[in-house]
Amino acid sequence: MKNITISLASGAVVATACMGASAQTSSVQIYGVADMGFAHISNKGGSSLNAVTSGRLQSSRIGFKGNEDLGGGLSAVFTLESGIEMDTGTSTSSTIFFNRQAWVGLKSTQLGTLTLGRQYSPIYDHLVLSSGAPTFGLVGGAVDGIAIPGSSVGRFDNTIGGSRTDNSIKYTSPNLGGFTATAMVGLGEVAGDNAAGRTLSAGVGYAQGPVNAAVTYLERECKTSGGCTGAEAKDKILAVVGGYNFGFMHLGAIYTQQRNAKNVKDVDGDVMSVRAVFPVNAWRLSAGYQVLNDKSARNQDVRQFNLGATYDLSKRSTLYAFYTNQKVSNGGIASMGLLNSSNSRQNQWSVGMRHTF
Repeated sequence: MKNITISLASGAVVATACMGASAQTSSVQIYGVADMGFAHISNKGGSSLNAVTSGRLQSSRIGFKGNEDLGGGLSAVFTLESGIEMDTGTSTSSTIFFNRQAWVGLKSTQLGTLTLGRQYSPIYDHLVLSSGAPTFGLVGGAVDGIAIPGSSVGRFDNTIGGSRTDNSIKYTSPNLGGFTATAMVGLGEVAGDNAAGRTLSAGVGYAQGPVNAAVTYLERECKTSGGCTGAEAKDKILAVVGGYNFGFMHLGAIYTQQRNAKNVKDVDGDVMSVRAVFPVNAWRLSAGYQVLNDKSARNQDVRQFNLGATYDLSKRSTLYAFYTNQKVSNGGIASMGLLNSSNSRQNQWSVGMRHTF
């Protein structure tokens, strides 16, 4: 992304006088994504739908990143990021302004980074580059978003799609020979019960040369004080990713195992995703296949096949097109991006443009 940078020179007279010491270099970067596309959904509640929608390839957003050099390899850092619906100009959340990210912390070149606020989980940090559209369909179209018939609520959430954790403290290690470790705790802030609503997560990733791999784990405690009720249980997610870049093709796979999804007891499921991406000059051609093995009593397994293509007009402007087909078994309803079908099948195709700044 090209950033707009506001710099405060180290010789600023006012700052020096107030602080009693030489000021360090500071910067604030304004960045974002403007993504709009035309989409055709074969079945939304029983009818086909044509729509001009925001964020078909990548969620539209505007953000601010700050960095202040404190000296000795130490920096103060922050990020504030808000989602935007480009088709209407509204926020993606009616209640949270910086709904995507809001955190501040310290970054050391030797010791790593410690941040506090609303942040992504280590699962997302380590797996996002292997899980994005159009390889696995549209944004928000992951197979774990399948809804219960008659509901708009997804049955699973393995956090690969970008779930954020409020009130969290996260540590990210420096890169050590290709290895990076991340650990996070999200406080539930329930009076009288420090465990209620708490999220714990950690992961280790490796990226060196053509190889990338990671293993991560996350668990969420029930939100009620005093522990889980009879219908609840601790939500546990294990995620593993691996990939190899052959030059003419990048081949990768992701496996996630979720137990007691969204703290609902015995709602278990495994998701396996494989993908191949072929770079050809300014083109990136991709194909992906996903399987959700629903191990709950519903046994509503999901199969999803995806084809995609992007074309870079420049470093910041990209055209895209993709097609996604989804099928759910045993009376389940197809639901990509929680646009619920009236039956077990749904097809979507989109064309659009993304611009980053």
